[in-house]
Amino acid sequence: MRTYKFKKIDAFTDRAYTGNPAAVVMVADGLQDDEMQLIAREMNLSETAFLFSPTDKTYDLNLRWMTPAVEVDLCGHATIAAFHALAELGLYGLDAAGDHSFRVKTKSGVLPIHVYRDEKIIRVTMGLPVPTFEKYGGQKSDLCNAFSVPMELLDNSLPIWKANNGYVFIPFINREPLLKMKPDSEALKNLSAKHSVTAFCAFTTDTKYQTSAAHSRFFAPLWGVDEDPVTGSAQGPLACYLYQNGRVRGNGKIPVTLEQGYEIARGGRVWAELTVEGDNIVELTISGYAVTVMDGQLYI
Repeated sequence: MRTYKFKKIDAFTDRAYTGNPAAVVMVADGLQDDEMQLIAREMNLSETAFLFSPTDKTYDLNLRWMTPAVEVDLCGHATIAAFHALAELGLYGLDAAGDHSFRVKTKSGVLPIHVYRDEKIIRVTMGLPVPTFEKYGGQKSDLCNAFSVPMELLDNSLPIWKANNGYVFIPFINREPLLKMKPDSEALKNLSAKHSVTAFCAFTTDTKYQTSAAHSRFFAPLWGVDEDPVTGSAQGPLACYLYQNGRVRGNGKIPVTLEQGYEIARGGRVWAELTVEGDNIVELTISGYAVTVMDGQLYI
């Protein structure tokens, strides 16, 4: 019998039992793909992260993410959770205070990860690919029917765009429809198949906190995730969407705070940062804190 240590960690929050929970297997060497999928299904969280030792010198760690149903190319909250776990254990030099940088191999390429820690806090920053967008090819009425909200609650001053990762960003006039919507998972799956969509981000610029730029909910039933509490891989592109549509302005380093998950009592915040040169976004990062709520062992 083989054993593997894991942690369950709430990410994008500094309070336990809020934010987005992820499981993290810190040293996953030796696990096979089918075993990882079984573990992710057993954890039954939106994502489980698996950290592997490097096999060459081009990167420091290999990181993979599994939903209960499939492996995904990118996950923000489980990455924040994974490096929080490593820092708590003092692995990979993270027992020392200060700034630590890593090159992390993923299915989205080698991504930069920065961990800052001192005696009190651990903050993780993750570099994301800068997204590109296109106009969503489906009907607004189909989206609204799938969310069980009337079309007049859409914010027609903003477009419905699909990012190159397959996420669709749907603007609403305020938080009320986000609170009341009751998504039909089967209808969303049908739209996913019809329009090559992987997930749906419903958002509004009417926010709970004055310092936030947008408030959102995220649905990925195609991946076995009916609703994800706080989605880093969506909040980063959402910050870019807001900049490209004039709701966030500036040049150089532009901080963008985003909030998600409050409708399902899992509220959390993502700190995105855009690096803008001219009118072009050349770099994108997201940052967050996390809280460990469980330590354990897996038996294979």
